Amino acid sequence: MIELHAHILPQMDDGSESVEMSLAMLQALAGMGVGTVCATSHYYARENSVTMYLARRAAALNALHSAIPAGSSLPRILPAAEAAYFRGMEEHHPERLCIENTRTLMLEMPFSEWTDQQVETVAVLSLDLHFNVVLVHPERFCFSSSNRRRLEELAKLPLALQVNADTLLRWGTRRQGLELLELTATPLLGSDCHDMTKRPPNLKGGREMVRRKLGEAFLAQMDENARRLTAPTLAQV
Repeated sequence: MIELHAHILPQMDDGSESVEMSLAMLQALAGMGVGTVCATSHYYARENSVTMYLARRAAALNALHSAIPAGSSLPRILPAAEAAYFRGMEEHHPERLCIENTRTLMLEMPFSEWTDQQVETVAVLSLDLHFNVVLVHPERFCFSSSNRRRLEELAKLPLALQVNADTLLRWGTRRQGLELLELTATPLLGSDCHDMTKRPPNLKGGREMVRRKLGEAFLAQMDENARRLTAPTLAQV
């Protein structure tokens, strides 16, 4: 199993606060059968240059790796980023924010009414620049009919939608989460875990809900999508 969305690097963002917490999160994921974790720390252009962000990420990853015992069965960690949309991002070498050795860009859209320009940027990233764009937790942006309509338009592009597991585990949001998974040709699931208490790893529960509601074949296809999008030198979605 692959965990695509985890704020597991210590002191990088609002996720893990320490190496010890990161280790606990890795142990929890290992107990669920996860073999690979994408370390998707938040990237905000207003706070860091990409160069500064990558240096901070490398230091956090090194600190975590140094604490993992030799021969450990903990999941391997793939450096990645949850890149928050910013104007002109298509011109700022977004490949540096992709999952390591891939063209897979985990993109967080604005928490506001989306504009034509923002939607066009996603289309450029996907169609013109040939990134494997993954729109993370799209369920958080369906607060208006306008955004829902734009999301449905984007879902027609060769990109992926990654729904959070906790969306499927809450009765009030489950239906929407399942609908979004079925909306795209490339559905994905992630836990978006931040800690061990308020937002712990919960990929197993989300997967069970997908199996129950959408079937074993749908779950298998999601797993294949995750493998393909994290494989080195990846082709287009």
